[in-house]
Amino acid sequence: MLFWYADFLMGETKYLYPDWKCTKRTTDNTRVSRKANKLRGKLVTPQPVYSFHTPFYVKTDGKQWVIQADSSYGAWKATGIIFSALFVFCVIAGIDLFQKEGFNVFVIAGATFLIVTLFSMYKTRIGGENTWVVFDRTTGNVCFWRKNQKNSLTVPFDKVNCYWIRGFQRGGVTHNLYFMPTENLPNERHRWWKVHFGFPTQYEQAQFFWRVLTDFMDRSRPIPEVPGLIHQVRFVEKNGYTIEDLTEGGVEMTEADFNEVDAEIQNDIAALEARLERLLEPDQFSADRLIEFYENAPVYARTDVIRSVMSILSIWISVLKGEDRVMDPAFRKYFTLMEYEAEIDKLADFFFRVDKERRAALT
Repeated sequence: MLFWYADFLMGETKYLYPDWKCTKRTTDNTRVSRKANKLRGKLVTPQPVYSFHTPFYVKTDGKQWVIQADSSYGAWKATGIIFSALFVFCVIAGIDLFQKEGFNVFVIAGATFLIVTLFSMYKTRIGGENTWVVFDRTTGNVCFWRKNQKNSLTVPFDKVNCYWIRGFQRGGVTHNLYFMPTENLPNERHRWWKVHFGFPTQYEQAQFFWRVLTDFMDRSRPIPEVPGLIHQVRFVEKNGYTIEDLTEGGVEMTEADFNEVDAEIQNDIAALEARLERLLEPDQFSADRLIEFYENAPVYARTDVIRSVMSILSIWISVLKGEDRVMDPAFRKYFTLMEYEAEIDKLADFFFRVDKERRAALT
């Protein structure tokens, strides 16, 4: 009921997207930010270990990536709802006190609340979510979009910093991601943008988000194959869409579309698992071959590869390092005990290290 009332009174959210050409050229007239290194937060560096955790929002066609930044829409909507309730209260109280002492107070207060409500309605109905950050993989530029080209700023990606900043919300302490250019428009002292990019409760998660964006902006590297992003990229590539089709309302990636792409990805993972099972057979077994398989596997499948290898590796090691010190009988046809031990040790050194780094990134 409350949501219906909010939409009826304030209007539904209007997404006013940026001009996608804003990243084609950098802004000419800029100056160095006066507070580029004074934002109260921790400067984020890309995560050295590429592991994925924590879902994030994705709007990209593999060429441009648009991220919604914080705007005043939600604040104006909440203001309108609160002051409309206060106005109704004043109307009811005024009727009850008609021709009695105190009536004029409620009339004046009600008129004030009505003015604030109407102004809030105006701001929400024309404003919408109109603050964005657009990353362009093709040009290497980043546009900080605010309403129109005149109020927007476009700079090279290497002039954008990422910060992990502590904040507060109902329920306790939270953390948010902020993007901040090291250059500003002439009429600005500084500009930083709180962005809706994910939920970085840990610093390592913020590092992961920034690593994904860093790789996305590096044309010498492939598109990061991480959950969410790979679904979106596969969808637009498969259907020949662009980011404008997705974000301007012409095309929507429905739940059915997502499930279809996800089914394809799961089929790819199943095929990888079948190949992995074959590589674990005695006649195919080789530490170098398994390590190469892992390194060439898509990022979104690597965790499953680690789990599968670690599971069987722990069994092999428990038998090999036991009192009897024996190897799996199926391997005797292909390896001596010394050769088998060397392969297991090499495999264990690599996957134990990778698994330790992966777990450290998740905590």
